Amino acid sequence: MRRAGLPLRPPPPRRRPSLCCAPALTCRAGRRLRRARGSACGGGEGRRPGPRPPPAPSRRPPRRAPPRGFWEAEPASMRRKGCPAPPRPKRRRKRRGRGSREAGGSPRFVVQETEEAAKRGRGAEPGAAGSPGGDWGSRLPAELLVRVFGLAAASEGGAVPFLCRAASVCRLWCRAAAAPVLWQRVAVGHCWAAPGQKWAPAQQQKALGTLEWLAAHRFSLLRDFTLSHWKSGFLPSICHGVTAEPLCLLATSCPRLVSLNLQGCQVDPWAVTGFLEMAGARMEQLSLTYSSRMSAIFALLVGGCCPDLRLLEVNAEIKQCTQHFQLPIEQLQAACPQLQVLRLLNVTYYPKQLPASSPPSPGFPQLEELCLATTAFSFVDNHMLWRILSASSRLRVLDLRGCVRVTPKGLEQLTCPDLEQLYLGLHYSDSSLSRSLEGSPLLTWKWRHSLRELDLTSQGFSEEDLEEAMAAFTRGGAPLLRSLSLTGTKIALRTVRTLIASCPALSYLNLSSCRQLPRGTKKAYRGPDEIRQCLQQLLTCSEDPETMEGAT
Repeated sequence: MRRAGLPLRPPPPRRRPSLCCAPALTCRAGRRLRRARGSACGGGEGRRPGPRPPPAPSRRPPRRAPPRGFWEAEPASMRRKGCPAPPRPKRRRKRRGRGSREAGGSPRFVVQETEEAAKRGRGAEPGAAGSPGGDWGSRLPAELLVRVFGLAAASEGGAVPFLCRAASVCRLWCRAAAAPVLWQRVAVGHCWAAPGQKWAPAQQQKALGTLEWLAAHRFSLLRDFTLSHWKSGFLPSICHGVTAEPLCLLATSCPRLVSLNLQGCQVDPWAVTGFLEMAGARMEQLSLTYSSRMSAIFALLVGGCCPDLRLLEVNAEIKQCTQHFQLPIEQLQAACPQLQVLRLLNVTYYPKQLPASSPPSPGFPQLEELCLATTAFSFVDNHMLWRILSASSRLRVLDLRGCVRVTPKGLEQLTCPDLEQLYLGLHYSDSSLSRSLEGSPLLTWKWRHSLRELDLTSQGFSEEDLEEAMAAFTRGGAPLLRSLSLTGTKIALRTVRTLIASCPALSYLNLSSCRQLPRGTKKAYRGPDEIRQCLQQLLTCSEDPETMEGAT
């Protein structure tokens, strides 16, 4: 008997052992077949028929981790979704009627004016009248721009490279930078290649073309030209340095050129002589690097090619100059009477012998600075120094570093009453030459009223001699001494104390390698504060020989 309301039980389906024992299918057809025959795989008996259960949600494969740097490279809006965000559609602004605003006019005209101003600002070039904040560059008068450019060029040491960069800003600045009055001083150094870098042929042609163009269009009022650190020649078949072509071009194209600086360059000697023959009559300043043809250059100077020369400088690198040349002192004095600065740095020369019937030396009456410093052997002695400075009463600077043959007695005989800077440091030691052991008081007492800088490095003066020499700055009056170098001397502790206390203007004091001073004080002091600390340290030290042994 069946219960009322219950349907008849359907007969059990026939089982297929092959399907039950077969491995589970993973394809879509296998899933459908298992759902259709779910009751046939065991557990079918006693199961009531009903609605089919909902299918189980399919498992998605796990998400892969984003690549490295994804979170730093993508914006925050894309991090949440893990995929690039589509561009947001632009929202169209609704147009209001004329009566929508109570005051201020229609916003339509405001938007149009703002967009036009933005277009003008984006499209205008820098310095144009339409660019925001750039009106001043186009409204300034050209005369005012020329004056501003002149101050900027003077602060950088010359017209290059400031004027070259300013000319590329706009047309107005280009016209202002082309004024010849701004190109009176030009220094051409590392403009095409870095220091020590070899020049390619294209760079050489570019440099030569630029110099030719500048000489033709900018150098009409040139007065000071500096060419430094050029070691490659434009024409290697002729020479290995600056050739005669650029220098002759400067001489012909620059009628107001009065200064030429070729230091640090490998210059063809014949190029310098050719330049002096063409433009030597107007030259006032000449700076050269020593070469094998230096005698030929001095022959031109002695011949009177530069009568208005005021500065003459010849230098060489340390331990490079091994050749000697003859210096005709009296002939140079007669040919260059206006000479104010004479610098022969690290070069070896010897004076020309004078005949017995020669007239007296005219001297350098306008000379204010004489530098004969060297790190090699020097022929300068008291007699040669007297021949150079016999009439130089205006001398202010005298640099004789390395000149071992010059003695204090020879310096005392000079007719230079107001010497301000005296450098007698010995940077070249030779055991065959004896150093002066006394005579330093002759120097300090002669120029104590005007001496501002004094260098006695490695001089062999005795302790008592130095004490008497420093007494010139400690007895009476206010000395003007501001720089003093006593490196390697025998200065005593009590002498240094008295010297620092008596020289309020002293701002540099070098006590390196002074054996008579205690440890910890043998160094260089710069500035009033350090010198004051040195005095306090010396006041607390005792003159104990055990603490003063050894050198730094």
